[in-house]
Amino acid sequence: MKKSVKVLLLPLLCALAFGCARDPDPLEEVLGAHILGGREGTFRLYTIEKIDSTTFRTEFEHRENVFDLKLQAETGLYQDYSFQNKPKNAARHWEAMQRTKEAMQGLEGLKAGMEGRLDEIAYYDYVFSGRAETGSEAVDFKDTYFSMTPSLEILTMSTDRKDLHKAGGRAIPGYLEMLGDTPEE
Repeated sequence: MKKSVKVLLLPLLCALAFGCARDPDPLEEVLGAHILGGREGTFRLYTIEKIDSTTFRTEFEHRENVFDLKLQAETGLYQDYSFQNKPKNAARHWEAMQRTKEAMQGLEGLKAGMEGRLDEIAYYDYVFSGRAETGSEAVDFKDTYFSMTPSLEILTMSTDRKDLHKAGGRAIPGYLEMLGDTPEE
């Protein structure tokens, strides 16, 4: 018993006396690299908490709702301008309706291609506090949110949680390529 206490006490004393380095946290490294954006500097993570996760199925449903709302809005504007006999404005909204329909079809194709993976995690949401320092500049992050894929790709970052998922479709493989020049939201 005394021998095991000594064995456990030795690493603790080493850590206290010499400041033994801890293994780098991959999440902290990716977050720091994202925040520093290629600039020289340091990032210290004070707190981090995983607050939610989203499956591909849920993300597809959200994207479908976004495009449905966009289609409804464009259809209403097209009808209004047609009724007002403003053909140029009506034509602009007709084209927007067609692009939205194409995006909806593309989204259905992506969903069909991921049929076996729909219940996998698309991304996790985190909230963190930390500090980034670059040269003479320092930025404190307090209660900052970000979304990250399981492969550690940061999708979005925001100080307001309600803005966090505005570009969440990027977690869907092929989504950005499918959109091309079509506006997302």
